[in-house]
Amino acid sequence: TTDTTLHLKFEFLPEFLSRNDTEAIAAHMCRALEVIATAPETTVASVRLLGDDEFRALAPVRGGPAPATRTLATIVTDAAALDPDAVALEDSGRAVSYRDLDEASNRLARLLITHGAGPERYVALAIPRSADSVLAVWAIAKTGAAFVPIDPGYPAARIADMIADSGVALGVTLAPQRQRLPDTVPWLVLDEPGTITTVDQQSSGALGDADRRGPLLPDHPAYLIYTSGSTGVPKGVVVPHRGLATLTAAQAAGLGPGRHSRVLHFSSPSFDGSVFDYLLAFGCGATLVISPPTIVGGTELSRFVAAQRVTHAFVPTAALASADPDDLDGYDGFGEILVAGEACPPGLVTRWSRGRALRNGYGPTETTVMSNISAPLTPGSEVTVGGPVAGADEVVLDARLQPVPDGVPGELYIAGSGLARGYHRRPGLTAGRFVAAPYGPAGERMYRTGDIVRWIADTSGGRVVEYLGRADFQVKVRGFRIEPGEVDAVLGAHPDVEYAATLTRTGPAGDPILVSYIVGSAELAPARLSAYLTERLPAHMVPGAIVPIDRIPLTPVGKLDRAALPAPRFDSPADPAHRPTSPVEETVANAFAAVLGLEHVGVDDNFFEAGGNSLTATRVVARVNSMLHTHIDVRTVFEDRTPRVLSTHLDHDSNDAPLPVPTPGNQPEFVPLSPAQQR
Repeated sequence: TTDTTLHLKFEFLPEFLSRNDTEAIAAHMCRALEVIATAPETTVASVRLLGDDEFRALAPVRGGPAPATRTLATIVTDAAALDPDAVALEDSGRAVSYRDLDEASNRLARLLITHGAGPERYVALAIPRSADSVLAVWAIAKTGAAFVPIDPGYPAARIADMIADSGVALGVTLAPQRQRLPDTVPWLVLDEPGTITTVDQQSSGALGDADRRGPLLPDHPAYLIYTSGSTGVPKGVVVPHRGLATLTAAQAAGLGPGRHSRVLHFSSPSFDGSVFDYLLAFGCGATLVISPPTIVGGTELSRFVAAQRVTHAFVPTAALASADPDDLDGYDGFGEILVAGEACPPGLVTRWSRGRALRNGYGPTETTVMSNISAPLTPGSEVTVGGPVAGADEVVLDARLQPVPDGVPGELYIAGSGLARGYHRRPGLTAGRFVAAPYGPAGERMYRTGDIVRWIADTSGGRVVEYLGRADFQVKVRGFRIEPGEVDAVLGAHPDVEYAATLTRTGPAGDPILVSYIVGSAELAPARLSAYLTERLPAHMVPGAIVPIDRIPLTPVGKLDRAALPAPRFDSPADPAHRPTSPVEETVANAFAAVLGLEHVGVDDNFFEAGGNSLTATRVVARVNSMLHTHIDVRTVFEDRTPRVLSTHLDHDSNDAPLPVPTPGNQPEFVPLSPAQQR
């Protein structure tokens, strides 16, 4: 034949690929072949598979124009002006009006200014979730300074690192927390009589730039949040005011809060989800309903929501998964829920989306809390995180920094008004993660998220993001983003540890947990190392298991062979000395084992050392209360961590005889549906 044309024939299975997808793949291949034939000198890295129309649509995908910028001080001041007599927040039965919150924060702000607070300054905030923590945020914002949340429950060494690294001018706290805080900076203790008197003497009038140490600008830092760092030292993310109005607008467009809404404040002040809570309420003049710090999920969360008539909430995915909509006791006003922090499983959508709007969110701390919010999810639909919010531009790139087509995995990069300034005092790290945006205006930056995603079409014809996983070894455990290298660095500082490698494994209850593998002295006990880590790391970063190994398994190229590491053991040996000695002990031990997915739990086994956490503790509470007619809460499990001690507590608290220990019975052919399933 004289035909020199290359002919390609594409066949596809319709059950796996649509005709449109197949035609797109064919077009991409033809473009690659065309480059090979016409420009053979072209490097592979510069080959663009996308057609012009695809390229314009995907590089980048824009979330719409950003609204006018407002500082946090302006946002809260505007909220107070909407209706000064409306209730701004509720905390343990105490209601505070917008007028009172505004005036009290003005007085405190003036005192903070005299202590040096102002634009480009940092003020430590070491107060648990409460009306006082919200008041302090308002006051710090009005000074123009940035607040630096510090959990007083963190180990002293970590608190000291955060204080030193942030360079805070002063701190704000309460008397019960003061003793856990270092003396390296001055602390204003809000509930001390002298402080109360001094604050009351300040003017309650509104503050402006004339009252501050300098003008407050949108690019000044609003807050500094510390996240896990791979060097063993937490890294601080400096977030300016510029993206706050954008987030508020995204909340209004997505979750639709109004002045009569009741917004749950469930996030810890040390987590940037708390900023989402503040803006969701104060962006529209709603009421912020503060949940007690002791509530971490489960039945207690559902019942609190119902009792307080909450209408809108951001709840970490794992926390909502621990709760049951049946425990709302018929309350149907809980209409808007946003989950984020880790992948949202389809089962959670099935349980919680009926009768309410359940949305999925996504956003690194480096992009002002939330860069994507999905439309309401429905059972059986694809679970995505939605498209970029207004003011955000997103592009999915391959390893050569070329945009990928729809449906193809790549790394997500985010640009726009919500980008953080960078990492505090870490120019090298900032330069590596905040890079030039090749598909935006000259001089624009984009944040390299490290998350692998892909674009998929939504029902409206637009594009939304499907989250697939991490591109590096950074992990998420119970909604906390963790650098395993930080755990390794702390372990490596122990004199008897020669090598440490931390990674996630599936725990006995099916949840991801941290497991550390160590090489070191033969006398080094895992329990001692756990205690060592507890003194230096937050609880969510302490591994659920520490496994001593004789040698480091390596791949042929000399890297750690993770697949060759042994599986951790969580089961307690069935030692007769550790077996239950009473029906109550047996019931509690069985509850521990069932929730943790273990065959056996001894009466002296620590629930948390066996792989438990605050969320699985809520399931233990539900089982024990159901079986023994008791009314314990999660705090009891935190205080009485073994079946023996917890059983002693129950013997004192329960007035009813325990139910018989359950025994296997016949399984019916059909299991009745729960009320939620019947709906």
